Amino acid sequence: MKEKKTKEKIHSNKIRQFLQEIDMSQQELADISLDGNAAHLSRIINGQRRCISLPIAIKISKALNKPVEEVFIHKPSE
Repeated sequence: MKEKKTKEKIHSNKIRQFLQEIDMSQQELADISLDGNAAHLSRIINGQRRCISLPIAIKISKALNKPVEEVFIHKPSE
């Protein structure tokens, strides 16, 4: 029997706040970090995508010039 993997979920993020601070649009961030996929970025920002891959989280964080831990807020499941 396969062991079920538990996925850690992101509680929220500060992407919108950091975009305002550096005067960058969502589309610009999508172009840099998600190959222009603004719809996917919008879902991440609005909390509709709570499980994202680490490479995507790193790309977004690098584009914002912030550590991943500062951009994405995680609450451990109880």
